[in-house]
Amino acid sequence: MQQITINFDAGLTESYPTCREFIGARIHQLGIEQRKQHKTIAADMDLSPSKLTRKIAQADTSRFTLDDFEKYIDVTGDKKPLLYLIEKYLTTPDEEALRKQIETLQAQLKKGRR
Repeated sequence: MQQITINFDAGLTESYPTCREFIGARIHQLGIEQRKQHKTIAADMDLSPSKLTRKIAQADTSRFTLDDFEKYIDVTGDKKPLLYLIEKYLTTPDEEALRKQIETLQAQLKKGRR
């Protein structure tokens, strides 16, 4: 069984309001990191470079679909958009856990004042 370590660096969801915008930035970053140009990613996704650009920008009627999202991950191997979604939807603090932590900290403060 493979173990996954997830590092939640602050800023993914703060820097990019949508996963689509994050993927647009990742396409640019992959060009720098892996020398994988926009036109190569588009071709691997069976899209023209201009069509991919329009889908990412949601220009005219073009939309970046869930199928596009899966194809992007398949052809690039870039799993960072999944981390974006995890950070956005699965890291909301549990209120009860926070309350217990606050109570514990308050108790520690009271002990320290005595």
